[in-house]
Amino acid sequence: MSTSKFKNSDKFLKNMVESASPMQLVIMLYDGAIQWLNIAKQELKKNKESKLPNWSEFSHQMKMAHEIVNHLQESLDFKHSEDIADRLFALYDFMKSNLIKANAFKDEEKINQVIALLKDLKTHWQDVIKQNNAV
Repeated sequence: MSTSKFKNSDKFLKNMVESASPMQLVIMLYDGAIQWLNIAKQELKKNKESKLPNWSEFSHQMKMAHEIVNHLQESLDFKHSEDIADRLFALYDFMKSNLIKANAFKDEEKINQVIALLKDLKTHWQDVIKQNNAV
């Protein structure tokens, strides 16, 4: 791929992020974590098929998803809704723990649990955005 294609892609992503609302950014982060985890699962699939998995790449994907979840946790706003923030904090802690275990033990079920939680949270955020736009 040529360098100009990367530059155009970088510009597109930069514009997307800069024009997104805070709620849309959260959804983008959920999408990013889900994408990293699905790529990691591809390495597990290679292992099941007796192909040579790239465990370094697997760990990188897991680390990227973990960093996103950690960022989401660190970005929680306890001032506006302490109860919701507390619950999300605990949920993100659970996800991070599962990601660490999944990385160490190559556990697809733990990855799937985190993906399911991320998808559920993403759906709830999308519903909130729809409700806010309807008002």
